[in-house]
Parts: sequence; C-alpha cells; structure tokens
Amino acid sequence: MIGVLYLVLCMIAGFALVLLLVPRVMQRKILTVAGERARNPFFALFPACFLSGTALVTWLVYIVGCAFRNSAHPLMYSNAVVMPSVAVLSAVCIFAVRKRVNFREFAKALKPTTSEMVYFAVSLAVSVVLMIASFRVIHGEICIAKPVIEDFALHVNLIRSFSVWEKLPAQFPYFTDAGINYHFMMDFLAGNLEFLGLRIDFAYNLPSILAMTAFFCGIYEIFFRLCGKKNYCHIVWMLVMFRSSMGIFRFISDNKGNLREAFRTNETYMGVTENEWWGIYQSNSFINQRHLVFGYAAALFCVSLFLPYLIRGMQERGEIRKQCVASGNKGFFPYIKAVLAKEAFPRKRSAVLTAVFAGLTLGMCGLFSAHSVIAALLLLFVFAWFSSDQLAFLLTAAISVALSVTETALCTGSMSGFQVKLVKAWVLPETGIGAICKHFWLLLGVMIPVLIVWFIKTDGVRRIVLAASVLLFAFGFHVQMSPTMLQNHKYMLLAIYLFGLQAGIALCTLISAGRKRITRFACLLLALVLFVPLTATGLYDFYLVLDKCKVKDSYRYELYPPLLEWAKANHVTRDTVFMAPDNFISMMNTAGLQNYMGYYGVIVDAGYETAERADVVDRIIHGLYLEFQLEAIEESGADYLVIQRRLRAGDSRLQEGLIRERFLCEYSRYEGESEFAVYNLHVVIGEE
Repeated sequence: MIGVLYLVLCMIAGFALVLLLVPRVMQRKILTVAGERARNPFFALFPACFLSGTALVTWLVYIVGCAFRNSAHPLMYSNAVVMPSVAVLSAVCIFAVRKRVNFREFAKALKPTTSEMVYFAVSLAVSVVLMIASFRVIHGEICIAKPVIEDFALHVNLIRSFSVWEKLPAQFPYFTDAGINYHFMMDFLAGNLEFLGLRIDFAYNLPSILAMTAFFCGIYEIFFRLCGKKNYCHIVWMLVMFRSSMGIFRFISDNKGNLREAFRTNETYMGVTENEWWGIYQSNSFINQRHLVFGYAAALFCVSLFLPYLIRGMQERGEIRKQCVASGNKGFFPYIKAVLAKEAFPRKRSAVLTAVFAGLTLGMCGLFSAHSVIAALLLLFVFAWFSSDQLAFLLTAAISVALSVTETALCTGSMSGFQVKLVKAWVLPETGIGAICKHFWLLLGVMIPVLIVWFIKTDGVRRIVLAASVLLFAFGFHVQMSPTMLQNHKYMLLAIYLFGLQAGIALCTLISAGRKRITRFACLLLALVLFVPLTATGLYDFYLVLDKCKVKDSYRYELYPPLLEWAKANHVTRDTVFMAPDNFISMMNTAGLQNYMGYYGVIVDAGYETAERADVVDRIIHGLYLEFQLEAIEESGADYLVIQRRLRAGDSRLQEGLIRERFLCEYSRYEGESEFAVYNLHVVIGEE
C-alpha cells in the first residue's frame, strides 16, 4: 500500500539526514561514563531515522498541501509532489555521502546480544499490544477502548477531517474556523496515511507503535551512555515502564479484610494523588496521547545525542580545576573563565552538525508535542552548564525554538488562553511543605530514598542527569504555560521515566557490586527487595489498562458512518460548517465534520474563548422567534444544525419542536445512541 511506502520513505529520508549531519550515530564505539565502549548502533539509528524523517516528510506534505488548499484534492497533489521529490533527494544525498560510514563495519555492529534482542522484542511487543488493544477496527466498526475515549473523540475527528475532507490548513473540529490550538501533526500523519490507503486503525497504530519503540530505543541509548554495560537493560525497561508509587500499598492497606474481592472489582488506577484516577502517570499515557510518545522519543534521542559532551565536559572540568590550582589562579571566577575559554566553542564541525540535527528534530516536533520540546530544552539547559561545546546547545535551542514559534504562528489560532506564570504547587488543595512532601511520597514511593542514595553514591555525570530530571519535575509542578495546569503532568511524566531509568542503573550497579560471594548475594537480595515496591504499582496498572481495553467494553462506531455517506451525497464540502452543540463523540467525529462549537470541556482546555459562540448557539437552539434565530445563523455562518441524544438529554430548554417546524430536516436516524437529526439552516419551511 502507498501508506506503508510513505513510512518507508520517511525512514529513508531520516537515514539521509543522519548520513548528512550525524553519521556518528552509526559508530560502533561511543563515549560512556565508563570510557569508550562498543554498542549496537541500531538503538540510536532507528529513532534518528524514524523521528527526523517522519517529522520532515509529514511537514513537507502539510505545507505543500496548504499551498494546494483551494484545489479539489490538496493531499493528492501534495503527496504526488513530496513523495517522489523526497525519494530522489534522499537517494542523491545517500549516494553523495555514503563514504562517511563504513557500511561493512556497521553491518557487523548491528548483530545484537541476547539482552538486546529480548529488550527490543519486549519493547515492540508491548507497543503493539497497547496500541492495537486501545484502538482497532473489528467487523466494520471502530472500537475505542474506555481509557482513551475522551482523547480519541478529538483524534478520530481530526484524522478524518484530513483523510476524508482534506481540510487544510488544519482546523479544530470542535471550534472550526478559529485555527487550531492543538498538537495536530500526529493526527495529520495518521490522516494522510488513511488517505493513502491504510485503514484508520493501521494509519494511527503503525506510527504510534514505531514511536513507542523509538522511545524505548532512546531509553536504552541513555542507559548505555550512563552505564557502559549491555546487561541488565531489562531491569531499566521494567522500572521505566512500571512506575513506583505508594498507590498499590495504600490500596492493600485500605482493603485488608477483603483484598481478593477488592482487586476483582477494582476499576480505578492505583494512584492516590490528585487526578491520578485519570491514569496520567500510568501506561495509559502511552495509548491515549500518541503524539506525546512521539515527542518523548524525540526528546530522549536528543538527550542521548548530547550526553557525550556532558561526559567529556565533566572529565575536562577536573583537569581545568587542577590547572587553575597549579597556576595559582584559585577561586570561582578564574575557574569559570578557564572553563568558558576551553568549553564554550564547538571544537569540531561534527558538534555544530549535531546541534543542527537535534534542533531540526526538536523544532519539527513543536506541533507533535510542544511539551516534549520544552522538556528536552530544559534537560539540555542543565547539561550545557557542565558540558563541552556549550554553544552547540545554544544552537540547538535557537533552531528548535525558532521552528516551534514559526509553526505556532503560522498554523494555530487564538492563543489568548496560553500564558507563563508561577504557581505554588500544581493542583494540590494545600501548598504547605508537609502537603507537598506527602504528595511526592504518595506519587513516587520508594523511588525517593533510592534516588537520594544513588545521587550521593554515583558519579558527576549521573548526578547532573538526575538533577536535570528533578528540575523538569519541579518545572511541571510550579510553571504554567498551558490554559490549564493539568497539562503539566506531561513534564512530570517524562521526569518519572528518567527517574525510573536512574533507579534501574542503581539496581544494576547494586547487583554487580561486591567481590565476595556473600556480599554479592546480599546486594542481589537487596536489589530484589527494592524491585518489588519500585514496580508493583506500575505492573498492576498495566494489567488494569489491558483489562479496560477489552473489546466487549469498548465504544463502537461505524467505520464509515451513514452521516458521512449522506454528507458526500449532499455535496457537503470541507468548508461546510455544522452546529452540533455539546457534541462529544458521535457520527460527527467519525465522519470528520467541522463543528461550530462542540463539547465545552475540550474547547476550554485548548484555550479558546467560548462566550461569544455560546451566545450564538443559545439563540439558535433556544430561540422562540424565527427572526432572532436567522440573525444568529447568519452571524455563525453555520450551514447545518445537528440535534442528537446527548443534547436532548442534557438541555431542558432545547426548542427542537420549533426547529423542526421551521427548518428542513435533511437527515434523521433514531436508533439508540446514534439518534440524529440534521437540519438545513438555509432552508426555512414555508419560505419561497
């Protein structure tokens, strides 16, 4: 299928970028905290190719498609232009710079160890299971799992707005003709893949599976840089995937007398801090925020790219300090001057090219997941103070910020709901020291003492990475940059993954510690004792996510709903505006139709001002006099009014009887949850 060819082309384009800018990604020997070590370059090459190539090609298709927006089929023309052009340019680039890499040696280095094969196989298998379980098509029906229904109400609508209607530039389906204050590029990618022939579940799941696999490849690459060993990578995987928390222990304590029944009937995630019942720190985040996984993968890859500079910088700072003492230039300022003189400027062309590649990759992810870009820059900001080639970090930040700001300015709508301000403590009801400490203990559990001991015992590089992770966590706890602070769990979640990575390295170090047999046995026993509380909550929540994703409990919608067939038959276009008040998820979403103002909660969270449109909707659906309704219709520009079960059940003032008498009902379906009536607002009954 052409959709699969598109993904292959993305990988080829990414490979060309790697050869052109960062061929060192394909090196066998790399710098780690333990010195130079041989590694399998696949774990760096795969995310480098997939993330950079997919972001680049998808942005090119979007930009060219916007240029053809007035044509009948902008996506068709865009893909016809971009795909052959990228294929030719990539082939030329690869041929021109092929000698930068010894492909024979590279092929030998790709031979995986048993540990690496198991690590990759488990990462891929879990990615496939989670993505397919949460979103699939069975017997002609789209099945959306319970844990993801709120997010997928928007994602499915966005995907179909691209694949069916080729709506470019992107519009927010719940608040059309106001730009899109939302990270929509993952949905555009899926929409384009469906347009190119993949069924919607394959179109969304395939790039999501690849992104999650790239995420775990990034975890492995950072682990190897910070550890220098290939063994025990499975422990790191477990501690990243299955988080530490006091949640399950609180649950056991609260249900001592009836524990078996409590587990059997429980449907709530184990977290006991504010809003954890949403699953915001659990495996649930992998499946309901696919764009976030793509962004996290890019952030981790860029962090791994810059770790050699941090390792080298920390090594050289010791030498600089000795030189300052030897020359009599003691004190803080002479030391800083010496550091800046030696570390500020990139010494090799490769450092500049690495900065460019990282900046482009992060920058192109701005509308995949802006939170991931900010998180990566925060981590790199801390690294830069202790690294060599410091201006390379600045170059990466400049490129990524410039691209992100440009994308936001050109592609999004009103940003009035966005701001930057300090808050005391996220969403806690109490902001005292005691309440904050209790929150951290309930949220992270045994992870806290493990990381404190690890910070004291470990080396400087790992301390810096851990300190950067703590800063990221604190940033999410105290800095608001979104319409609501609830979005800040994305910073904290990435920090939790990095905490798990460091705790995994700590356990790996503990397992291999001690020379005497009795000491090694004691260390192994301690590691096993710590492993249980560090993963218990996450393991149970992983089981709960899969249990919630059962097909029998999923929400089902026709793959090609009757409303879509009616819309195509009645010459509805991509610019046709529907008014479906309070629409959450229905045939409106699976048909990809644009809504003047839909479900209020989604709109507010995205930062849109709703008061004016809410007044217009109110005058139409509650209006007693036709002339006032017609004035509101003209003001809205809406073409059709959709009345459905959700609105009837929740709005006692709805004047559907008057609406039915005054406007032509062009489509109706009165069956269960799909109860629909579509009124043409331009055809008034009784008027010539």
